[in-house]
Amino acid sequence: MRFAIMGIAASAFALTACGGPQSAEDPSDPEQVAEVAAGLATPQPGQYRTTGELVEFDMPGAPEEQVQMMRGMMEMNTGQEEVICITEEQADEGFQEFLVAMNDNADTCTFSEFTVDGDQLNAAMQCDDGRGSMGSVSFDGIITETSQDMTVTMDMENAAEGQGIRMVVRNQTERLGDCPA
Repeated sequence: MRFAIMGIAASAFALTACGGPQSAEDPSDPEQVAEVAAGLATPQPGQYRTTGELVEFDMPGAPEEQVQMMRGMMEMNTGQEEVICITEEQADEGFQEFLVAMNDNADTCTFSEFTVDGDQLNAAMQCDDGRGSMGSVSFDGIITETSQDMTVTMDMENAAEGQGIRMVVRNQTERLGDCPA
């Protein structure tokens, strides 16, 4: 789940909004989400640095030792800096990678909100794996052609196990310049 969420958040920096607010009337319809996304500009090709920060982590009802161990693992994973190169071809795809990733998770997660207003993205998904784990994931951030500052909030619970998790991660990406030759 962490990989999917971090991938979604990292991929989201490919968005840059144009014009006024655009919202999918039925955000559970992938075609409507794609239509809203089609009006988005693409990122500039180049080298980017992505950093993350675990803002909040809680596992209500779990023993404190387990919470601290999981928090430490999440801090280590989210705190790693990554430098990537976005090619012209990848930049031209823009938001499509994000939509494909969402469609791959369509059996467990569905958008309940998808709005772009200028350079602001607000989106929310409801997730249910069909085995007792359910919850929500929201995305809130500023996205430009050369940077992003995205906060991803995940609230999940497993009814069968009676345990939940709340995690808030902030991801920032900035363009460093051209890709090395």
